[in-house]
Amino acid sequence: MNTWVVGNHPVAYYDYTYRKPQIRDLTYHQPPEGQVLTNTFKQEELGEKVFFMKARIMAGQADVSKSIYGHQAFQWLTKSEIQPLVTNKYWSSVRHMLTER
Repeated sequence: MNTWVVGNHPVAYYDYTYRKPQIRDLTYHQPPEGQVLTNTFKQEELGEKVFFMKARIMAGQADVSKSIYGHQAFQWLTKSEIQPLVTNKYWSSVRHMLTER
């Protein structure tokens, strides 16, 4: 899918605090001369913040069969179809950035 991101800043964000801190394994690659070093460490996370960017689809269709993240499903949804699928807190955070049509 060929997309174009409109602007340099998010149109909205969703902030979520975990009930209890989560420990996540983080891996980063540091390429020194001639070889790649991989380091893994643990990090405590207290929550997450998801940023939403406005984008336009220029051409193509979404193809999740090639997803490097292992996603298996994809849906195009209208604003009214999203509300019953998400929590009330999430819906109140994102409903104003979605268009009515």
